Amino acid sequence: MSIAVIGGGWAGLSAAVELTLAGQQVTVYESALEPGGRARRVHAKKQFLDNGQHLLIGAYSETLRLMDIVNPGSTETGFVRLPLTLDYPGKVFIRAPRLPAPLHLAFSLLFAHGLSLADKLAAIRFIQSLKQTGFKPPEDLSVAQAVAQQPERVRRYLWEPLCVAALNTPLEHASFRVFSRVLQDALTGQRGNSDFLIPARDLSSLFPEPACNWLAKNGSAIKTGCRVHALSPANHGWKVVHANGETRHEQVVIASSATQAASLLECLPQCVEIARQIQAIQYQPIVTVYADYPVPLTFRTPLIGWVDPVPLFVFDLQTIQSKPGRIAVVASASGEHLEWDEARWRDEVHTRMQQAFGTLPPPAILQRIMEKRATFSCTPGLLRPQQTTPYRGLYLAGDYVAGPYPATLEGAVRSGVKCAQTLLDNL
Repeated sequence: MSIAVIGGGWAGLSAAVELTLAGQQVTVYESALEPGGRARRVHAKKQFLDNGQHLLIGAYSETLRLMDIVNPGSTETGFVRLPLTLDYPGKVFIRAPRLPAPLHLAFSLLFAHGLSLADKLAAIRFIQSLKQTGFKPPEDLSVAQAVAQQPERVRRYLWEPLCVAALNTPLEHASFRVFSRVLQDALTGQRGNSDFLIPARDLSSLFPEPACNWLAKNGSAIKTGCRVHALSPANHGWKVVHANGETRHEQVVIASSATQAASLLECLPQCVEIARQIQAIQYQPIVTVYADYPVPLTFRTPLIGWVDPVPLFVFDLQTIQSKPGRIAVVASASGEHLEWDEARWRDEVHTRMQQAFGTLPPPAILQRIMEKRATFSCTPGLLRPQQTTPYRGLYLAGDYVAGPYPATLEGAVRSGVKCAQTLLDNL
């Protein structure tokens, strides 16, 4: 069976690996010279950086499974594993102890610094009420509506940063139903599900490159720098028109960006409505600022944060990736920070770092990377396209496709795996 996978991001590569494991012959078409989509390394100022600092959690079971398939042992060596920790210097400190679930969560809240007893009990009652619904709220409210009765300090230092980090959508617009699913996977099951996994090396070397190498060794093909321009049904299969000519395949998985997927689908009469549905999706940005301090910094934990004037998370790349003085500062979702220039970013970052570490020489801004369409805006009642289409042998995969997860790496990987399984079932 000849199968085309259009797009070499995490969803497309996951679909390709799953199909190849089932004995299918796959060709991956990737328009960029390097696979990985929105989670890969980029070349900046004579060195390599990620095109955005990412954070995974221990509950990302499919991502970790495929990583170990294409590069055995990489899930142990490729990350710094940190127990669930929320560290806001001088404000709030929450860390989960290494106890069995769900005791680790209860103890992390009961012994949190910076929260009153009333705050802690309110947070615990909130999680208990979610458990009683099976983490399936009867109404898809916004997260802001769902946590409106929680104490202000709990909202600002617990639910808001977790929501923005997981859904990349402000509280007032974020889907509580999707947020509940993320909480379910992170806070139930094994204790390690709630761990933070911070990449210890660049994203390309974690999955995209090993996946391409594995696919090539197992009979599938990777064509980078090869954009697909059009699709058309042909002889019980599909004609794929691409930069190098055209090729016929029996099955096609569109796993490209939502924008390219819509452009391919709108030329197929029975997929025009799907294309319009995709085009109606709104997006949220993520900004990552890499900065170098001329002196070493001593972090209490490898990840710290602030909530004012916008939520910021700072990753200690000195410890995580052995890069002296380097930090990565991440601001998720929309906000006033989108208007900051480099000087303002330097001032904002430096002010907060001095709050945590005392007087410091100013940092040098190495690179500021903004992904304007980093993720879809995960709003209540959002209509996302299904993985199947009206055409036989044509499927969709991607973090924007219908599924229980927001636009995370796990969402992309699960979409790719599910798409592959659906295709195989239909065969």
